[in-house]
Amino acid sequence: MTRSFPSLIVLVFGFIVFSPAKADESRALLFDAIGQRLGLMKSVAHAKFAQNLPIEDREREAVVITAAVSSSAARGLTTASAQLFFEAQIEAAKAIQTYWFKRWKNEPPSYLPPNLVTDLRPKLLVLGNQITERLDTPVTDQHRAEFMAATDIEGLDPDQRSDLFLVLRDLKTRSLLDRIQRSGIVKIGTTLDYPPFSAGSLASPEGIDIELALGLALKLNVKVEWVKTTWPELMTDFSVGRFDIGMSGISITPRRAQIAAFSRPYHIGGKTPIGRCKDQSRYPNFKAIDQPTTLAIVNPGGTNKKFALERLKQAQVRTFDDNRLIFEEIIAGRADVMFTDEIEVMLQTGKTPSLCALLPGQRLTHQEKGILMPKDPSLVTFVNRWLTGQIAAGRIEALKKQYLGAEASPP
Repeated sequence: MTRSFPSLIVLVFGFIVFSPAKADESRALLFDAIGQRLGLMKSVAHAKFAQNLPIEDREREAVVITAAVSSSAARGLTTASAQLFFEAQIEAAKAIQTYWFKRWKNEPPSYLPPNLVTDLRPKLLVLGNQITERLDTPVTDQHRAEFMAATDIEGLDPDQRSDLFLVLRDLKTRSLLDRIQRSGIVKIGTTLDYPPFSAGSLASPEGIDIELALGLALKLNVKVEWVKTTWPELMTDFSVGRFDIGMSGISITPRRAQIAAFSRPYHIGGKTPIGRCKDQSRYPNFKAIDQPTTLAIVNPGGTNKKFALERLKQAQVRTFDDNRLIFEEIIAGRADVMFTDEIEVMLQTGKTPSLCALLPGQRLTHQEKGILMPKDPSLVTFVNRWLTGQIAAGRIEALKKQYLGAEASPP
């Protein structure tokens, strides 16, 4: 069962997902903060010059760089690339201070200097935090002119600004695979409302995808942290990083694939209608279903609703919010038919004698289900290798039999 999400094309950087507008905003704020911080270096130079302090303070620089690198690790940056950036930023700052020291050697400033400790360092700390918080923003060569304009500071020549830009451009993030294994936890997003793939509660989840998630975590040598999501919010939750991997019988769609990567398919199926067994003769074909007297029921968003709205031209369509109780509406006669994945039809008809596949053996669409994850090559390769082994070993088919039950038969 799949659900829709807002029409957004996003760019994945590491495991953080940015929409183009969000990336542009974050990048502008990043460049501005770097420019503001460098812009304060004239004042820093004035404070040092007035107190006859040296420009270079290796001990303090080391403390600042260590703290900044540590903070940037939370954004997924590698230690080596983060250190290069903060070192380059300090060198640029010292270049500006050196410029002003030379200017003031024969003509010192006539106005009072700011206090380095009480006036300037608090401002530098705030700007430093703003920079660190946005270092995972995508930066490419096309952003060079924007960066050069934001850092056009007196005392910093174009070559020095270009060097700083190149270090910023080349910042590296750890793969999500590495981050998961370092943390010892993989966050699995699941809806818990779509048996046989995902059902139960956070305390006691069950289903095909739940078993697969536990097997994947075992292979990763980490623990699972279950994250409850909903179908309408699935891709939003994924995009803001509420979970690392989505496993809930998620259909592979082009729109989802704009944002996320998918594993190889582990289940192939399609839409087919389910209704009351006594109505099978009433609905011998799709045309008979698509009549004004038919009330089709759908759950919010996604491919079930999309299919019904696109393919049904005359039948009435009703949205029902609770996917766990939706089949009760058909049994009670408050709806006539639902179009859903055939594996769900197999499950429900196996559990409930009064429900039947209305068009047995007819698959009205082609759908493939996969594991949803960020476009992290290392993670995608790892998951696909593991999943290929699971398929070859017959694990997927065994789980289908386990959760569908022996009484279930194809629609």
